Amino acid sequence: MSPIVTISSIVGWTYVFLWSISFYPQVLTNLSRKSSSGLSIEFTWLNALGLTAYSVFNAVLLFSPVVRAQYASRLPGNPTPPVHFSDLVYAAHGAGLCLVLLSQAQWPHLWGFRGSKAALSLSTIGVFWGCIAIIFAGIGSVLLGLSQRWEWLDVVYTIGNIKLFLTVVKYTPQVIHNYRRQSTEGFSIYAILLDFTGGLLSVVQLLLDLGEQGNWSQMSSGNGAKFALGNVTMLFDITFIVQHYILYRHRSKGKAAREERAPSEEDPLLGNQEA
Repeated sequence: MSPIVTISSIVGWTYVFLWSISFYPQVLTNLSRKSSSGLSIEFTWLNALGLTAYSVFNAVLLFSPVVRAQYASRLPGNPTPPVHFSDLVYAAHGAGLCLVLLSQAQWPHLWGFRGSKAALSLSTIGVFWGCIAIIFAGIGSVLLGLSQRWEWLDVVYTIGNIKLFLTVVKYTPQVIHNYRRQSTEGFSIYAILLDFTGGLLSVVQLLLDLGEQGNWSQMSSGNGAKFALGNVTMLFDITFIVQHYILYRHRSKGKAAREERAPSEEDPLLGNQEA
């Protein structure tokens, strides 16, 4: 095993570890606040779908003989997909934790949280079911033989591209949510810092793999979704970092807490009136 392969493996498991633990700060933040008001419900739903798609993408490229044979026939010089078992571990673990976050936001009474069930916008519902429809359309094209050029590998690429699309789309509701509240209170910045570092290392690992194989054509045809995913993730993470540390840094935590806590018997009947 060459030194680059060893380094790539270490980098891979490191970013998997960082990305995996990045889900926990938000879960713990919700638990400590007894509320998920800092987290956008649209972000949670789309993130869960995206990580499920990414799990399927990695699992098929790793374990399907049919798909791996199709990949090798298209890239005979580099017949092994640049996908690691660590990618699958991250995706499956993240999908599971996204379901935990989803339950906290969608069914708060199960956790003893304040507030009511969050409502999804029509645009998010459309994106969610639209992505699922595209996947089934691709599967149907292969099963029914509607296109001689369409293979199972193309369906896998479609699923990977859907994950990339959802990565771009899913962060937008959270950015808007923070903007409307003029605060990042309740949205864990530690999760974002871990996410950013993981995204950086995922790109580094892919570059190491492609450099070792000596064929940069796989940047687009082999695993372009992973490269784009890491970069898009870092871009939005930087946006959240700017919101937290620069744009809304003067936001009073005490004020945000008063806005989000449950009313008590000691509160004024009509609240504080401001001129």
